[in-house]
Amino acid sequence: MGLRITVDIFSGRTNPTWEIQDADQARELIRLISRNRSGVAEISSGFTGLGFRGIQVEITDDLDTAGLPPRFELAGGGAQDPFASAEVAEQLLATMPVGEGDEGSAAEADTAGGEETGWPQEFREGVRQEIQHTTREGAGGATTIEPTESGNLSEAGALEVEKLLQTLVHPAALTCSYDVTPFNPAFWNRPDTQPYNNCYNFAVNRRTNTFAQPGRAHGYTIPGTVRCSEVSTGALRDGLRTWGNCQPAGSLRYVVALVTGTILGRRDYHWYRLHPGGIWCHKPGGGTARDWDNSNKRITNPYTCDRGGYTEWCGLFQTHQSIVIR
Repeated sequence: MGLRITVDIFSGRTNPTWEIQDADQARELIRLISRNRSGVAEISSGFTGLGFRGIQVEITDDLDTAGLPPRFELAGGGAQDPFASAEVAEQLLATMPVGEGDEGSAAEADTAGGEETGWPQEFREGVRQEIQHTTREGAGGATTIEPTESGNLSEAGALEVEKLLQTLVHPAALTCSYDVTPFNPAFWNRPDTQPYNNCYNFAVNRRTNTFAQPGRAHGYTIPGTVRCSEVSTGALRDGLRTWGNCQPAGSLRYVVALVTGTILGRRDYHWYRLHPGGIWCHKPGGGTARDWDNSNKRITNPYTCDRGGYTEWCGLFQTHQSIVIR
């Protein structure tokens, strides 16, 4: 008997995942979960925005599952009994491997699609606090942080987005030609697609089932600091261009927006894509594609929307049919 446990928290980077292969330990945890069935919820049944979305559990074989589903979620806000859900989630979190937490090596494991052998104790403590937060205030009770607090392109970023949005009303002012296609969440939210494609896949509209990372297809690894310039470097190597450096004639020339931030002390990034009518859509990590922000408001401006902890504005980019990602 085995269990695979995932902290669903990041959007661009790979989520922390570890396995419990010891049969006795796995069996005891299965019994604990079974005794608290009211705390078990379907995947993505609670909060699905940016930030902590719950603890996901996958039973990796068919031995003595005690009637539990093969995949389920805890402490994400979708359970009938959030207190039972949080209690069990904390028990599972206690099995998380703790390591030195070197930022650089961690990022290499993430961007290579691998798993870390250990996560810092302070990260695990931060997750524990997020679990408790779901019982106090409900899942997704994020504190809105205005983008200007990051000190990163506060006025320039707002003007950049506003100028683009104005072109929807006055096309003569358009800087570059670009494409928009109807928002099609059904494509991204299928069971064979959703868990394996992240915000970057969605933004450039390429399903790779590899949780694609900017630059990985071209031998580049985003450093653990995950700054705007570092994520941008990977995206540019893949073939994206900064807005204003117009893509050549072709198709799939989407306008996308990049932001970065710190989630429980760990750096991450996130992407948005422009759709018809000035609506921006996104896909938080392995979660569902949507057109609303962390405050459940439809996104008409990625700079001013509620982005949770992704407070640093990195700018607008443009994709192209010739880009290659992995």
